[in-house]
Amino acid sequence: MTIDDGTVALAQIIFYGVSPLVTLLAVVIAYLALAKQSKPSILIHYRPNPDIQSIIDLVIENVGSGMARDVAFSKPLPARCYGIEDPDGPGFEVLGDGLPAIAVGQKYIFDGGQYGGLSEKLGSQLEIEVSYKYKSPLGISLNRKEACVLSVSHLKYMTTRMSAEQAIVDALKGPNKTTLQRMESEMKNIGVAIGDLTNKISKSSGAEGS
Repeated sequence: MTIDDGTVALAQIIFYGVSPLVTLLAVVIAYLALAKQSKPSILIHYRPNPDIQSIIDLVIENVGSGMARDVAFSKPLPARCYGIEDPDGPGFEVLGDGLPAIAVGQKYIFDGGQYGGLSEKLGSQLEIEVSYKYKSPLGISLNRKEACVLSVSHLKYMTTRMSAEQAIVDALKGPNKTTLQRMESEMKNIGVAIGDLTNKISKSSGAEGS
């Protein structure tokens, strides 16, 4: 079987036509992969404070792969809204002027308040739009917007986040008389009474011996 010149020429034309397309496709795929790795992603949420019972933290963090610059929020974020069942006051708002930048993995943590205060402030939910700038792999400044929905309804029945050891320490140190404090006082009194009784027995035994 022989291949004529026309077939060879056609194959060359196809090869020279397809090869640049394959190269271009590879470059595009590589660029898209790099672009994905350079994008920030801003997450705003409320979480239980890990150390203080009933307190809720407001957390703003960058969970993406690139730095976010000139971060702006469509509304100030509710914070320091206290009250476990009902609000104790109007609360405060933070970051009305936004943030200059949030690096990869960086977190800003504010005292959000307590369930009752935040629930009154947020209602069923509060939608916030986050806008910021970031650099593409080619160094081009790009703009991006994301939406976050804030709510504390999932924290309504949260249990204490305080460890048992910390709860005992706080109960012993607290200004109010607790069961543990009363037990500690009674144990001290019993110890003093046993010491006095021991001294009396020792003195009585010494007197009899003499």
